[in-house]
Amino acid sequence: MKQPVRSFSIGLFAAGIIMLIGWFVADTTSTEAEQMSVEDMIAAVEQEGYHVLTEEDYISLSVSEDDTSEENAEEETTEDTAADEGDTEETTDNQDSGSEESGEDTETEEAGGDEETSYTLNIEEGMASSDISATLEENQIVEDAEEFNQYLNENEYSLLIQIGEYELSSRMSHFEIAEEITN
Repeated sequence: MKQPVRSFSIGLFAAGIIMLIGWFVADTTSTEAEQMSVEDMIAAVEQEGYHVLTEEDYISLSVSEDDTSEENAEEETTEDTAADEGDTEETTDNQDSGSEESGEDTETEEAGGDEETSYTLNIEEGMASSDISATLEENQIVEDAEEFNQYLNENEYSLLIQIGEYELSSRMSHFEIAEEITN
């Protein structure tokens, strides 16, 4: 019993020394970053293709994006109301009959010329959020699967996805789709 314990402790001691040597040798990158000035760091980041914003720039940009998205939502609502007045019943009938019969996506053309795609998503046990995002992109519910999957992960929806069938539309926002598949 003594020999295996002794061998194990010698192995741990040797691994500790190797890690300590590696830490001293490989730690040069953090000291280089600590010695760089703020201007040098900004230049290095911009050279990699990123943009650096001050806190004030970021706040003004996020506020202007919120205002723009609210204005776009109001414009879309106004356009949808005007376009849907005459076609509401016909569009609803087309969506219902197509989605109930086949469970696949159906396209309906509205008076405004925009196409709306509806799709019945069937989430099964073991499906990853990336699989769901890819399926939604294939069926033209979301434009970019990677962007939608990132949205799910950043807002922690990917952990809350529920098994079942969900009727989704291309007019739904990422938030609306995420809320639908997590409730």
